[in-house]
Amino acid sequence: MDTKDVTVVIHSGGEDIAEVDVNAGATVTWNSTVAQLQEKVLYLDRWRPNLLGISGSGGGSLKLWVPRASKGGHLTMHVLINGS
Repeated sequence: MDTKDVTVVIHSGGEDIAEVDVNAGATVTWNSTVAQLQEKVLYLDRWRPNLLGISGSGGGSLKLWVPRASKGGHLTMHVLINGS
C-alpha cells in the first residue's frame, strides 16, 4: 500500500474520464459502464507528489484493452498501489 495520498487519473480512448483520489492505505471503488469503455484502451495513471511536493506520474500505470461486449459485461480489477 502507498504511504502517501495519490491521485489515479483514468483515461479511456485517449480522453481523461475520471480522477480518483486515494488516501494512503485506503481502498476505493470506481465504477463505469461497459458501453462507455468498450473497444478502447483503459489506462490508469498514478500521480503522487515527489520530494518537492510536485505531482508526477513516476508511480506507474496500468493499461488494458476493453473488448466489445454487445450483450454488456462486467470487469473487476483489484489494483494494488505500491509505495516507491
